[in-house]
Amino acid sequence: MFLLTAACLFFLILGLTYLGMRGTGVSEDRALSGKYWSANEKNLMMNSLYKLHDRLAQVAGDHECGNSIQRRLSVQEVAAYLKDLGPEYEDVFNMSLQWILENGKDVGIRCIGNGSSEDLTNITDVQFLQSTRPQMSFWCRFRRAFVTVTHRLLLLCVVMACVVLHYVKYHWTKEEEETRQMYDMVIKIIDVLRSHNDACQENKDLQPYMPIPHVRDSLIPPPDRKKMKKVWDRAVDFLAADESRVRTETQRIGGVDFLVWRWIQPAASRDKILVVPSKVWQGQAFHLDRRNSPPNSLTPCLKIRNMFDPVMEIGDHWHLAIQEAILEKCSDNDGIVHIAVDRNSCEGCVYVKCLSPEYAGKAFKALHGSWFDGKLVTVKYLRLDRYHHRFPQALTCNVPLKPSNKHMNSMSHLRLQTGTANSQGSS
Repeated sequence: MFLLTAACLFFLILGLTYLGMRGTGVSEDRALSGKYWSANEKNLMMNSLYKLHDRLAQVAGDHECGNSIQRRLSVQEVAAYLKDLGPEYEDVFNMSLQWILENGKDVGIRCIGNGSSEDLTNITDVQFLQSTRPQMSFWCRFRRAFVTVTHRLLLLCVVMACVVLHYVKYHWTKEEEETRQMYDMVIKIIDVLRSHNDACQENKDLQPYMPIPHVRDSLIPPPDRKKMKKVWDRAVDFLAADESRVRTETQRIGGVDFLVWRWIQPAASRDKILVVPSKVWQGQAFHLDRRNSPPNSLTPCLKIRNMFDPVMEIGDHWHLAIQEAILEKCSDNDGIVHIAVDRNSCEGCVYVKCLSPEYAGKAFKALHGSWFDGKLVTVKYLRLDRYHHRFPQALTCNVPLKPSNKHMNSMSHLRLQTGTANSQGSS
């Protein structure tokens, strides 16, 4: 592939070089139409034009190849050049200029006045003569063609790189959005299954499972089902691989086999109910990776979802238990300086400000994807100005917060599970 590309580039440069070397010289097909010139004058003038063309082409070629700073010759320099060739050439100089002006075609020589863009009609206005077909060596043309092709290839590579970067950024953004939607869908599915399981405890006539298509139809409106198909499929795969409380099985309903979900979270024994507090961390739902965990944070603020259900909370100070649980889960993080629980949030939102983006990143990794009181907690970053607009009192907060005690009550469930596993392993 490299050799093929190099060969194509070489032949392209040769083609440009060949095209650049064609079409030089004054064409005799453009007949001299002067009515007042004798045949001798015409021949002499034509010879002077050829010699002048070659001289101007040489000067222009030296300039294009970088060997001279002079691109054109003044009328005085041209007259001196023709005089050196012979006095007869100097005599027809004005006739040659007049013919160039009247010809109106590109003969390889351009007349220039004080302004390069003006159209000249009188030979007295001509100040400079310049070749439109520089005479360059093969090596010079090859080098210029190589530089031109290389420059255009680099420009093409830059454009392609910008397009690729834009596509990658768009793809990552879309993937992150789909991942967030997938986790939101998982939370909704779990809420539906848990609610159905609670209803089955009260009404024994209900079946203890739900068909997967029926759950989908209850959560996604018909116009959005095609658009949300990928999100739904990822949520189904996530529940099958990473959710131990949901079991997928096949049931015959109305004579047709359906894949169904059954909620199988075991009830806690009486002695554990007395020991384990109601607000506890219950482990990690999934491992963090590049798709669900940004590599770094640009803001020190977080928005935590699904920490509580305001309808189910009891008492006037339940929000303090939420704050305490966050501080206990992030006990190795000394950078949390402000916590605000939105007690009326239907999403169970808690807002956290840290000393720096680095501390916010540690808190994100500690909280995102964790189970808390039977709910899947999700975290996203929040801009600092929006945080201060909502909580102005957080502007002056710079003292790290600590848990109120060392008992770590919200972590006791994890310690209980760890201790039970160790005792079973030792026995």
